Amino acid sequence: MMLITLIKSTQIYCLVVIFLGLAWVNESRAEIDLPLLGENAALNLQKENELGRGLYQTLKDKGYLIDDPLLSRYLSDIGESLLSALDVRLRQYNFFLVKDGSVNAFATPGGYIGVNAGLISMSRSEDELASVLAHEIAHVELMHTMQMLEKAKDVNLAGMISILAAILVSSHDSELAGALVYTGAAGTAQSMVNFTRANEYEADRVGIELLKKSDYDPAAMADFMQLLQSREQTGALSNIEYIRTHPVNSNRIAEIQARSDTAHIKKIKIRRFGQFKDYPAYLYPQLSPDRYKSQFHQALELTRNGQYEAAEDIYRALIREDPDSIWYSYALAENMEYQGKLNAAAQLYRSMLLLYPDDFALGVRLAKVLIKQNLNQQALETVSILQQDHENQVLVYQLLVEVYTRLGQEALRKLAEANYHWFNGNKEQAQKLYRALLAQGQLEAGAEEKIKLKLEKK
Repeated sequence: MMLITLIKSTQIYCLVVIFLGLAWVNESRAEIDLPLLGENAALNLQKENELGRGLYQTLKDKGYLIDDPLLSRYLSDIGESLLSALDVRLRQYNFFLVKDGSVNAFATPGGYIGVNAGLISMSRSEDELASVLAHEIAHVELMHTMQMLEKAKDVNLAGMISILAAILVSSHDSELAGALVYTGAAGTAQSMVNFTRANEYEADRVGIELLKKSDYDPAAMADFMQLLQSREQTGALSNIEYIRTHPVNSNRIAEIQARSDTAHIKKIKIRRFGQFKDYPAYLYPQLSPDRYKSQFHQALELTRNGQYEAAEDIYRALIREDPDSIWYSYALAENMEYQGKLNAAAQLYRSMLLLYPDDFALGVRLAKVLIKQNLNQQALETVSILQQDHENQVLVYQLLVEVYTRLGQEALRKLAEANYHWFNGNKEQAQKLYRALLAQGQLEAGAEEKIKLKLEKK
């Protein structure tokens, strides 16, 4: 497995990003026009978005993403806080969690930023997690990925895809990964190492400014790097991929510390980072088996093990201490569902929606409880409200398909199914369903007009 070691030690922050994106594009075209930095800015951004969406869709199709709306909202809120510090924002960023226990994060063209569950588990505060996101945002804003693509434009595409495939499967099937890398262009990866090391310092500088402007502690960037470095050096953790893809040394940490003037840092909202951190450990315990177990984590474990009454006692005690916590009430309502207390769960979700009226996760759980109770019209009203604020969320259309099926509204069920495919990236299947709906003529004029607009976007 020497060649796999070579790939993991190349220290290229976005190598996996480039190859994932290229592999996706290659499925639809024999040739790929790599974006050049001298091109029209709008065209360049369009190509960035194509590559980024390709990577995201590849990871999603392979089941690598943690698709939980409550976790996604928390991560996105941190990202949006950082993005608000940008003077000009040209990209629609997407922050997502990856179902992987290794400590890593990565950025893609177009602003798709992934964070492994292992990195969440390792982080000690929201400031440390924000420092990672700020660094990745900086890579995107500085177009480091695009520069690497331009430099690699003459590299054999088949070799790139071989390395891509190896990276995708290396943590799951090392023998297959070795066979794929053996035919790939591992030497090409090595040729770009020095280029990306220089980028790391530049991304640090921009990332620190984002942290300062968004009221996060910039010193957390150096703190987190020192933590990872110490854990690797002592052998306490052997799978810190972040250090391999984002090389850390004493000079780099010292420069970050020198730039981290924390005098202006303000006390901002209660962040509840520990509660957020406990939740992926509950959903995927195999990804963080040895972490500290808080009271909340203990209660979540009781829920997972079917000890619902004992879990409920802890949740209620925690809520008395922090009544506005969405995490505690959400977990309690979920625990009630498992006990068959659907009315009580629905009431709790509704009360939390008064406090967090736009929360997608709460709305989704309420709709699901209403469906379980066969209160389909109420479920439809709940999902329709969700659709107004979260039109591009595929989960909305999954729920609509189920509700319309139960209500016997076949034309609207087909429309929801078509919208599901559209927003899930399967535009070809969506267009087939849209055309069939138009041919049947069973929809209202407004719905037909929206379909025609989508069909014009081929």
